[in-house]
Amino acid sequence: MTRMPFFRTSAVAGRTPLWRWFSTLLLAAMLHACGGGGGGGVGGQGTGTFAYTQGPISGYGSIIVNGVEYDDTATDLKVTNEDGATLTAADLKLGMTVQIDSKGINTSTLTAVATAVKVTSEVVGPVSASDLTAGTLTVLGQTVNITASTTFDSRITGGQAGVALNSVVEVYAIHDPVSGTYAARRIEPKSTATTYVVRGALSQLDTTARTFRIGGATFVYSSGALPADVANGAILRVKVATTPDAQGRWVVGSGGRTERKPSDGSEVEIESVVSSYTSNAAMVVGGLTVNASGAAITPAGSVIAAGVRVEVEGRMQNGVLVATKLEVKGGPSDSGGDDNGGGQEFELKGRITSVDTTAKTLVLRDAVVDWSGSVVYVNGTAANLLANAKVEIKGTLSADGSRVMATRIAFDN
Repeated sequence: MTRMPFFRTSAVAGRTPLWRWFSTLLLAAMLHACGGGGGGGVGGQGTGTFAYTQGPISGYGSIIVNGVEYDDTATDLKVTNEDGATLTAADLKLGMTVQIDSKGINTSTLTAVATAVKVTSEVVGPVSASDLTAGTLTVLGQTVNITASTTFDSRITGGQAGVALNSVVEVYAIHDPVSGTYAARRIEPKSTATTYVVRGALSQLDTTARTFRIGGATFVYSSGALPADVANGAILRVKVATTPDAQGRWVVGSGGRTERKPSDGSEVEIESVVSSYTSNAAMVVGGLTVNASGAAITPAGSVIAAGVRVEVEGRMQNGVLVATKLEVKGGPSDSGGDDNGGGQEFELKGRITSVDTTAKTLVLRDAVVDWSGSVVYVNGTAANLLANAKVEIKGTLSADGSRVMATRIAFDN
């Protein structure tokens, strides 16, 4: 029997459409009908096929991306950044955007074993402007939107207000190639950067003067620095020197395409922006051609167009992602919050590292959790919040994006 693509519930509690539950039950029945036997299926290791996921980290337990918990404890797990530098699982932080290779998704537990994780940021560069009213930063000439889902590294005190002008930061974000803006998911200081980086859509390309623009910045390049067939609209990752030339142009060291196309048969789940749209059967999302003509689309009545942020699930067939589900996460005017503008829910699982009973905060992995508000406790009380206690925490970000405000804490006794 042909295996069906995996199904999963929403990462945001209380917002799970009924069809997701019915889809999971249907899948379970179909796989059970296939008979016993070795390998996948509900309660087993999914379909046993290769799976690829792209999106921001929304929780720990090992790491949670797009509602699936990926085990990052395997001794042979490969964690890198886009420049090939080796990282460790401990370097994976909330809000970082990642690409994950894994074994098949376990459809009953929404878990998988990660085999490789690549950390991908969109901009590294100096901050030239900060508009607290509009909720934007200008980094390397790019407009970065600060949203209810933007986390700030603990070294930046006070969220956006703590980002100093001329400081160098690294921005993990969802890039909208239509508007040319970046919906930030995590912002970290990067004072040690030896090169600056931006991934974006080229415009005003002049192959004679060897200049182009990305967002509000102008770049100059030398022969061989870019792909020979580069054209306006191409999305490139460009690395530049940290000092502009005498004309204020950023000097390109190298630039290239970074879109990835998973192999046919792979299960795929991505969160990104529709960069071009012809019809539901022909659109481009996150660099992948998507056919969503047969997909279940939510919310009902959603209009899909270039610039709309979506989450897509399906399987690769003949180089095309044939979607089984497509969820619209925000429109062209949405600045990047989850579920049509609302703040993202984060889920943290593990052992408490430390507790501050005066401030009513605790640390789990690297995340600071504030439990001073209205919290539902399960299998315990606030008195049980002790170092090394094993807990599952749900919450949303504080207004400044510096900590998770707990709404539910369950103790794993």
